[in-house]
Amino acid sequence: MGKSLKDMSRQDQAAYFKSKDYCGEQLKVVMDAVSYGINTDYLHLFEDTTIPVETMEIMFTSMKEDYGVKEAAFLSTVHKEESGRILLEALKAGVPLSELQGIYQNGMLPIELREQILPLMQGRRAIPEKIGEQMEFLTETVRELKESLSRQNSFIEDLKKSMEEKVEIFSEQEKETGASTESIDDAYYLELEEQFRQAREDAERLLEEREETNRKIRELEAENKHLHEQLLIQQSYVAGLQEQQRHKLQEGNQPEKADCQRYSGIAESNKQSKSAPSFSFPFIRKKPGLLEKLAGELDARQIAEVRLGIEDGLTESQLALLADKAMDAEKMRELRMTMKILNERGQGT
Repeated sequence: MGKSLKDMSRQDQAAYFKSKDYCGEQLKVVMDAVSYGINTDYLHLFEDTTIPVETMEIMFTSMKEDYGVKEAAFLSTVHKEESGRILLEALKAGVPLSELQGIYQNGMLPIELREQILPLMQGRRAIPEKIGEQMEFLTETVRELKESLSRQNSFIEDLKKSMEEKVEIFSEQEKETGASTESIDDAYYLELEEQFRQAREDAERLLEEREETNRKIRELEAENKHLHEQLLIQQSYVAGLQEQQRHKLQEGNQPEKADCQRYSGIAESNKQSKSAPSFSFPFIRKKPGLLEKLAGELDARQIAEVRLGIEDGLTESQLALLADKAMDAEKMRELRMTMKILNERGQGT
């Protein structure tokens, strides 16, 4: 007794299906399912070698997504590829198998099947990983609906042509209505033609005005350029005159400067001659021994007191008395202040 698929290894399962009478594409799908590790409950469905390869591929997709053995078995009975894909998309969208089984009939056209399944898909929440596939399904549905509308439009156009060719089907009233409509259209087109003519005239007038404006602009630019050149010439002429005047002023001022310098030199020499006698202390001129005393006998603080006495206006005798080396600077300061006070009172000697 042979082993069942459940008891076989993957190699044995592959050898088992290879022994079946499959065509090349069918065997490839089955081998892919075995290699993928599809459960043996699903693999039993591939034992029917009459299933088309397209249906096997749809079954394999449902097996990978694990929609259920019953669902895969139902898809194996649908031998039209387009119908099988529609049913697979419905399963992905969450439509129950029982409803699909109630809708599908053998020999049903794919477009009829899609029209009946589409309302069932509305309001149902698609499985998250199948949203992209559902969008593709809806896109295909919309495309087919557009094709259907296109065919309907084509039929309507053919019907219109047929009605136009058979004029006798129109009533007299319809003819009168058509004539009035035609007259209205003629009046409308005449009005449009008049508006177009007026617009063309306005455009031509605007073009002429623009050309005239451009001509005036060119004339003004030429005049402006001429005035600018004249202005540059005048500025150059004025600059030349200013340069000549400046040279003349420089040449005229040179003798005057020489005279001024000569006069200032004479005045300076006279001033120096008048102020030549340098300041000298009267007591130094009359009593040269006092200078020697200041230079050799007194220290710096004592000499400072004598200088302050000179500034205070002490007399020669008072200065000679003050310049005593025996007195320290403090005593000399007190003596100097006393002499100054006496001189201010008129009691100094």
